[in-house]
Amino acid sequence: MTKLIALFALTTTAAIATPAMAQEAAPFAGAHVGVEGGWGRVGGGSKVGGDGFVYGATLGYDVARGNLRVGPEIEIADSTQSECRPYASAGAGARLCERSDRDLYVGGRIGYVVNPKVLVYGKIGYSNARFSTRLEGTTAGNFDRATDRDGYRLGVGAEYAVTKAVYVSGEYRYSHYSADAHRNQILAGVGLRF
Repeated sequence: MTKLIALFALTTTAAIATPAMAQEAAPFAGAHVGVEGGWGRVGGGSKVGGDGFVYGATLGYDVARGNLRVGPEIEIADSTQSECRPYASAGAGARLCERSDRDLYVGGRIGYVVNPKVLVYGKIGYSNARFSTRLEGTTAGNFDRATDRDGYRLGVGAEYAVTKAVYVSGEYRYSHYSADAHRNQILAGVGLRF
């Protein structure tokens, strides 16, 4: 978690410290902030799996080098994904419920401006996700446990410039965590460039 906080601070400082006058007139350059939502599925390891709604917010900065765009990105997200199954070893009527909770991401992306309205990109970075487990319906009561798992994220996506300041996006990403837990997500978003 300390590494995540340090990376977050470094990325945020770099984005804020860049003077507004340094922004380039090139499309898809400079600071951007957005919100996103879509489908996600958790699986692998001891996870039950299951689908849910994923939602979050991103902050990033893109530097223009010809048609290439390179820059850091941070994100905080959450999910409604939750699955339960009978857990007979804890007694009749007991069940084990697993949920994917908040997800923190710090990484970078590289993109290519196909035309002044379209940017395609790939991304890679560090992800720290929380998974919660709840044992319900036992004679001794309910038990809760939350586990933070470190991992990596890979993704591909595209942005479309509605105006110079407003964009919409679509993205697929795969995240892999310790204990072989993983998730797939397909998201749509909207954002602002400054």
